[in-house]
Amino acid sequence: MRLVKKMSNEIIQTGLEIGSSHVKCVISSIVADKIKIKGYASRRCNGIEKGNIIDINDTVETIREVVGQAEERAKVNINFLNLGVHGLHITGKNNHAAVAILSHDQEINTSDVKQVLNSARAVLTNQEQQIIHTVPQEYIVDHQKGVRDPRGMSANHLHVNVYNIIAVTSILTNVKKCVEKAGFEIQNTIFSPLAAANTVLLDEEKKLGCLLIDIGGKLSEISYYERGALKGVQMIVSGGDYITDDLAKCMKISRAEGSRIKKDYGFATQAHIPTEGKIEITKIDGRTKSEVSVKEIAKIISERLKDILKGSEGISECIKNMQIEPELITSCIITGGGAKLPGIDEYIQSQFNFQTRLGYVQKQDAIGDEEVMDDLSYTSAIGLTKYDVTDEMPSIAGGKRRKRRSGLIEWIKRIF
Repeated sequence: MRLVKKMSNEIIQTGLEIGSSHVKCVISSIVADKIKIKGYASRRCNGIEKGNIIDINDTVETIREVVGQAEERAKVNINFLNLGVHGLHITGKNNHAAVAILSHDQEINTSDVKQVLNSARAVLTNQEQQIIHTVPQEYIVDHQKGVRDPRGMSANHLHVNVYNIIAVTSILTNVKKCVEKAGFEIQNTIFSPLAAANTVLLDEEKKLGCLLIDIGGKLSEISYYERGALKGVQMIVSGGDYITDDLAKCMKISRAEGSRIKKDYGFATQAHIPTEGKIEITKIDGRTKSEVSVKEIAKIISERLKDILKGSEGISECIKNMQIEPELITSCIITGGGAKLPGIDEYIQSQFNFQTRLGYVQKQDAIGDEEVMDDLSYTSAIGLTKYDVTDEMPSIAGGKRRKRRSGLIEWIKRIF
């Protein structure tokens, strides 16, 4: 992965996440392999719907504003970035490939690894799709399974099992077009849950078998890891925005009022309410006042959560579709903006009997303001600043470097 070099011991990297309802940007410096968050910003975007572009101009303007705010905080001007993407158009598929080792000493080298990974990518017959990730699960050196890095080993044949993440080309192109129209160059395109996994999952969790549930505004993405590798990805059309919608409809209030109530008084279930009581709400006409109990709010929220978890198109169905035996899942980690609901981790644990925790960025890997470090909606964007695509495919190179965009900060420096 190519990074913007600022000083001899500091590398500046930017992650831009086009989510299911928001655009987020994080600018970090990478020092001694640790993320130091310098700038960040987030904004709801009316030009995207479930990760798809529905209004290019609105999305372009949102990208400019969000990156500009992050630049202002970081006191740097960035030109290229890692783009994180979501969407129902993104799917995953397991594949296998093998090559013969033809060198005279039969020692596996980098070219052999590239060749077998390229073979594992050559599976698409539909020209409307493209592979954005080929994630190695394991290499097999002759009959030896579970090899992490086969280079330097002797063998007659090299096999690999991979998980390919596939996107619809036209939809992905429209997302990229918005970033480029906003004036930025895309260094790498990354499936956002992979970036989140890199910053919130522990190696031991990935080895033993874990679910990562990334609850966004309008989409939730479920990833399964086992033996240290990604084994499956599924998506459902549900998230935090649907809880807001339910509150708005049931209480006949605006979505903005529903969002406020969810943020200030929302709990996963009635059992998680610390103090019962009533709150004042403003009806959809903007004038009429009414009262509603916190208990009733929790009831509406828990009904939607139950649907997200165990509905006909919920997380339990995703687990079945990925053909995972529930007893093989030793832990469940939840992240994303929808995971900020108090008590949601305990509720999920009670429903599935998985050991469940909130997926915060690991503090041994990153430092920054509490405002961003403690905000579960930023985990993917933070992870984008350090995600290394060369871990997947040695032949993948980063984007081109070009002169950094001149902005307000440089203009002030020239004056003084």
